[in-house]
Amino acid sequence: MKLLHNLTLITALTVFFCTPELAGCSTVSAEQKADRYKLIALPLEQTSSPIGKREPLPFRLRAPGSAEARIVDASDQLIRPAPANGTIFGFRASPNRQWVLLDLSNAAYVVASVDRLKDIARPPQRPHAPADATVIEWRILDDDRLIGYAELPSLEPTKGLTASEADGLPPRGTLVYIYTIATGAMSSVEIDESVPQPFSISDDSYGNLAIEPHSGLAAFGLKILQIPQP
Repeated sequence: MKLLHNLTLITALTVFFCTPELAGCSTVSAEQKADRYKLIALPLEQTSSPIGKREPLPFRLRAPGSAEARIVDASDQLIRPAPANGTIFGFRASPNRQWVLLDLSNAAYVVASVDRLKDIARPPQRPHAPADATVIEWRILDDDRLIGYAELPSLEPTKGLTASEADGLPPRGTLVYIYTIATGAMSSVEIDESVPQPFSISDDSYGNLAIEPHSGLAAFGLKILQIPQP
């Protein structure tokens, strides 16, 4: 009986202290469990979708970027106000028009249903690592996923530079992530050598995504390849 008690205690302590940071720990983070992807660059014309007619959404954003920002219906009735002490900068609709991605203050994003803008998911604001990575800017990838990027700040010396000059130093690299709405899993994306680092990811009102190199090169289209799990 005493032996059984001791084994139970050891098992409980192992589960309690097992974290992803501990070497040899079998716990796997949500990011490690997620699917694996690779980002490649293509000519922009190969990835841009033909512009088609879209039905208007049943609401609109008033006073974006201000404390009075709010989303209202066709009758100007309030559907969703800005968060407390914050604002709503804008939103994009999914291709199937079933949900929208709200861009809020404090680097927050919310996936909300088109029906009364009820929250569905809140993607992570920052990568798990490295610690100096910026917040993630999210875009809509398809009906089920978001794609986001964070930047790694420059390590160049800033002594003698003004604050604006220091802020203008190009980042040393870009990190890309995919967030699956249904599961809440965030996956790191491998970046192909065809993609010039560093870069940002932009979108347009039709949902077309583009790679915007910081070097001043023309924009590229992007494509995501799923990598088979080993």
